[in-house]
Amino acid sequence: MNKIVLISGASSGIGLETAKYLSKLNYTVIGLSRSYPKVSYDFDYVLCDITDESAIKKTIEVIYDKYKKIDVLINSAGMGISGAIENTPLDEVKKIFNVNVYGQFLLTKHALVLIRNSSNGKIINISSIASEIALPFQGFYSMSKASIDAFTKALRIELKPFNIQVMALLPGDIKTDFTKNRTKPFKVDNDLYGERVQRSINKMELDEANGMAPIKIAKTIHKYIKRKNLPITKTVGLSYKLIRFLNKFLPEKIVLFFVRKLYG
Repeated sequence: MNKIVLISGASSGIGLETAKYLSKLNYTVIGLSRSYPKVSYDFDYVLCDITDESAIKKTIEVIYDKYKKIDVLINSAGMGISGAIENTPLDEVKKIFNVNVYGQFLLTKHALVLIRNSSNGKIINISSIASEIALPFQGFYSMSKASIDAFTKALRIELKPFNIQVMALLPGDIKTDFTKNRTKPFKVDNDLYGERVQRSINKMELDEANGMAPIKIAKTIHKYIKRKNLPITKTVGLSYKLIRFLNKFLPEKIVLFFVRKLYG
């Protein structure tokens, strides 16, 4: 039987591109999201809100009845919010953590029952370069992705005896619908940070519009699916690898200085 690949966030962006790409390579792909993709697709699909544990349990039952196992889980679902930390409503913070952190945890938790049925299970979590370089006015996005990095490392150790490998992929700017779907809970007119927030978001969105195509991430994911051993974390894109390298070796004050100049 072909490898069974479960992908969250498969209605758009990295998730959809990866699902389509792997399906063309004859992987058996199961896509998850709260709504169907708006484009044609040729892989299996299950509607599932990953922030709803009862929905996840039902989804895993459906997958078990049809496939009995999961060889690869790709946690790709995610969202972003923008604005100053001081002015971000609590419900928006809860929302991003529900999707980016708790949802990934819940899906992984219940999928593990089927991943153990694989001879060499893999979990690939989509993090971000923003997990290591905290971005102003996207502080909660950076926080959520830093949580995914910690989740990945702890899970990797816990699952090693079961021959299940875990890694985090850290992309930089990518040209997807993530940009237009970003929540922006700030008001420029009466906000102490307003003009700075707007300039920062304009810069980020310009970078994303000129960013990598999601197919590059899909091909990178495929590369690691085929590998015998997974790295702990991996950055995609030469410029982002350089940024991450410099972040490790330059004094933090210098790194924050450049981040402030770019986005602050």
